[in-house]
Amino acid sequence: MKGKILIIILIIGAIAAAAYYGFDYLTKQQEKKIVKLEDKVEFLKRETVPMRFKILEKDTDQITFVIKFYDQDTVEFYADTLTLPGQELSFDFNIVPIKKDLKIAFPTKIFTNKIPAKNGIVLFKYYDDHGFPQTMSTNGADEEYINLMTELFGKIKNGRTEDIKGIYGSMVQDIAKLNEFQVNHIYKIVIHTKGGIEVTEDI
Repeated sequence: MKGKILIIILIIGAIAAAAYYGFDYLTKQQEKKIVKLEDKVEFLKRETVPMRFKILEKDTDQITFVIKFYDQDTVEFYADTLTLPGQELSFDFNIVPIKKDLKIAFPTKIFTNKIPAKNGIVLFKYYDDHGFPQTMSTNGADEEYINLMTELFGKIKNGRTEDIKGIYGSMVQDIAKLNEFQVNHIYKIVIHTKGGIEVTEDI
């Protein structure tokens, strides 16, 4: 009996070790791809605008707004009008370090003061182009760039962010008591490749 228990323990240990080293191998392979890509992402602009939005109506119960998505070359590729409960908008992003002072951002969710982040509107469907994140599309892209962006995007969509070294979340939001987003004003979400995200009025 003890012998069988020992065998089971050894089998479980072997499976756990295989899973750990398999995960470690995949992470290192991705790191190698990112290092290889470092020189090729110099064409990315230091500031990009993947999203713009315009508040159409807002009261204490709900907010209606138009949201538009753009690629790295500022070409609009999708627009939608949404009405959500609440009056304060928040935008969630995943930030992925590519190299020192160069990070890329993936829009993940929109939520409000009446919709918790976990129940927010998932944004992937708006810029998922057959698995490639269209917000990262650019004329300077080659196959390696496309493959890595597709791989990163796939892991983020599927909740496998633990597989991406250094990834972290970032949020920009409208706080009514401070500096609320105004009706009929257009705002842009600016991604700084050093990692910062801000919302500014698009004048």
